[in-house]
Amino acid sequence: MRYIILLFTVIALIGCSPVTMVKPLKAKQWAASATLGGPLIGFGSAVIPVPFTSVGAAYGVSDQSTITARVHTTAALFGVAQLDAGYLRELRKQSGIIPGISAMGQGTFMIDRWEGKARFYPQIDLNAWWDIGSKGNYCYTGLTSWYELQSKGTGDRKQPANWIPAWNFGYSREREKWSTRFEVKYLSPMTNHEALTVDYKAPGSNGAIGVFVGFMRKF
Repeated sequence: MRYIILLFTVIALIGCSPVTMVKPLKAKQWAASATLGGPLIGFGSAVIPVPFTSVGAAYGVSDQSTITARVHTTAALFGVAQLDAGYLRELRKQSGIIPGISAMGQGTFMIDRWEGKARFYPQIDLNAWWDIGSKGNYCYTGLTSWYELQSKGTGDRKQPANWIPAWNFGYSREREKWSTRFEVKYLSPMTNHEALTVDYKAPGSNGAIGVFVGFMRKF
């Protein structure tokens, strides 16, 4: 149970967004993805990212719209089923130095195997990207807004914030079938982490810096 509380504490601070999906797939295109990474924490004398993992799939409804689903495998190993489903929409393409823009609505459902405690978290992402070179590579930045619907968090502590934002900065290396993404997030910058049991690493006493890598195979 101690590990379950710890896992929910970590998730409550960072939200549940690993590597961000920014651009939609082509119409009727499928993709499989895997991600690794999490917030930086103190581990003895070292600083390491929490090794959260997830696997997912996506389908291009049109050239501007993609639906996604993801299972969080690390959470499952600790007895928490965590599932995401989302809808990504391209709002505009890049024009010169004016970036392309996309938005994503997502829902996350979690339930633990011992007590059956369940939570649902809605999420809205807004991202901008700039293409780099002729191979389709791009860099991006954006805001993730995760919403806590409960008044109490883990261990019946009072939930300090209902809006849990995160800023992301990333780079995507694109090839015909494979994409590799590297992303840094400033997670939950308005939440004080000093009272938590996890030694998060971030500027000042709020939030945590997260480091992620993601792989996508298109079909």
